Amino acid sequence: MPPPLLSGILVALIWGVQPVISRYGFQQGLTPLDATLMRFLTSGVLILPFAWRRGLRGACGVGWKRGLVLFLLSGPLFSLVLVAGVNYAPASHGALIHPALTPLFGMAIGRYALGQRERVSLWGVALLLAGLVLVALNGILASGGLAPDGAWRGDLLFVLSALMWSSYLMLNRAWKIAPLDAVALTQVLSLACMLLALPWLGTQTFSKPASALLLQSAYHGVLVSIVSVALFNWVVARLGVKALMLNALSPLFGVLASAWILGETLSVSMMIGAVAIVAGLGVTMTKTRPVRTPGQ
Repeated sequence: MPPPLLSGILVALIWGVQPVISRYGFQQGLTPLDATLMRFLTSGVLILPFAWRRGLRGACGVGWKRGLVLFLLSGPLFSLVLVAGVNYAPASHGALIHPALTPLFGMAIGRYALGQRERVSLWGVALLLAGLVLVALNGILASGGLAPDGAWRGDLLFVLSALMWSSYLMLNRAWKIAPLDAVALTQVLSLACMLLALPWLGTQTFSKPASALLLQSAYHGVLVSIVSVALFNWVVARLGVKALMLNALSPLFGVLASAWILGETLSVSMMIGAVAIVAGLGVTMTKTRPVRTPGQ
């Protein structure tokens, strides 16, 4: 297992390239429902043997009450919330709102709901937010500078997705759940949902280009749903709230992947934003520490 920081950066890379892979799928005629179906059919089938060995009757050691909470926070509902957000608001809004609010929600949940008091550098957070604003502003200006009517609906969904994801990560840490156990149970429950939806979605989905379906299946079903989530659960368990700051690298990697794969240009504001994000991460990762209470 690589060091936690390196693992977190690898996860941010996987998540950052995800929009590029999704965009390719959409260009090949896939819908969000098609991508969701392929994602959870693949991940659920692959993780099923492990989940069976861990004991499905006992919810893979997680417990059914906790398992259902984690499933609601990170399964198909979470995926559809993100997809619905893009339907209303520009993707650049999501690139700002989701990664910026995830660590902030995580700090609030850890501090006020779970009693996990950690000091986080305000300068680091400010640099992260400034960098994310510049990255998102570049996308907004590139698309004409005006958000479509009703974009606030998408923005609210991005806020909800950040709240769901940060809650999932912090609960995993608080409950001390083994990373792969949480992933296994969530993916198997998601597989059950997709099998129920298969009679309605399967016909239209499997008529789409096989190459596009296989790419979505491999990237989202293996790298995103299993590898990255299990790895990041492990990183959060060791680094705490500051691990969530690594989400700020995701839009940066996404922009770089878009420039490399899709030929999009990088503006000066984008490069300044990248420097601010890296600087904010550097400050945050070195300054965050637990708050000591009397007697410790």
